[in-house]
Amino acid sequence: MHVWGPAGAAPVLFYHGVGGGAWSWQPQLEALAASRRCYAWEARGHGLARSVADAGLGDYYEDALEALDAVAAAGGPAFVAGHSMGGLLALAVAAERAASVRGAILVDPVYAPNGGAHAGPVTAALARRAIAPLVGSILRDGPVARAVSRAVFVGSFVERSAMERAWRRQRTQVPVEYPKMMYEAFDGPSRFPNRAFARELGCPALLLEPEANGKPRFAQLVAELRERLGERFTHRAVAGGHYLQLDRSAAEVTRAIEDFVSRW
Repeated sequence: MHVWGPAGAAPVLFYHGVGGGAWSWQPQLEALAASRRCYAWEARGHGLARSVADAGLGDYYEDALEALDAVAAAGGPAFVAGHSMGGLLALAVAAERAASVRGAILVDPVYAPNGGAHAGPVTAALARRAIAPLVGSILRDGPVARAVSRAVFVGSFVERSAMERAWRRQRTQVPVEYPKMMYEAFDGPSRFPNRAFARELGCPALLLEPEANGKPRFAQLVAELRERLGERFTHRAVAGGHYLQLDRSAAEVTRAIEDFVSRW
């Protein structure tokens, strides 16, 4: 974890998405560190964390819980913020460690209320034993990995200059390896609880999504959080791409997060 801000201040823990790192939250870290103790967690094989060949969602979930436990032990209950896959992790750890979380901030999160398999047994077995290791070895690093990452980035931003800055930061981290996560897309994630975390959430929540996505994308999540939290739930659509917190919407996202942590 990377740490910013005054010791003893109320903590905020940031979780990035697949292929991200601490850099994924730079504008928000810089703003909040003036008055908050900010922690930016980096998953196995991301940022400066060592490269691994077998990390899956279950591994990231266990590591995310460990990170929250460490932050709460040092500074008390924390706000947890997550982007993309990190949004799913933030939601999951907030439900699992209710006493350690003051609020959950979800930025265009992955939301999978049912973590089961997405393919039949034969297809899943083939993916696990052949397809995923093969594709994983191709993507581990080199020109194919860079081309795929670049294509993903281009589609994740509205503002070109913001995409270029993020791309430069992403290329400075260790090579990311995805074999287990690739076959989990077919076989379902291992060691990740199959639970509707939104229905268990006990803390206030903020959900920010790209304006272009519209309501249908998060209709179920919004309905579950509204039913569960009532006025303690805030949902906003923001003009930007998937990386809302780094795109032209970065300042708006930062203000929304500052307002949320100040209120709760």
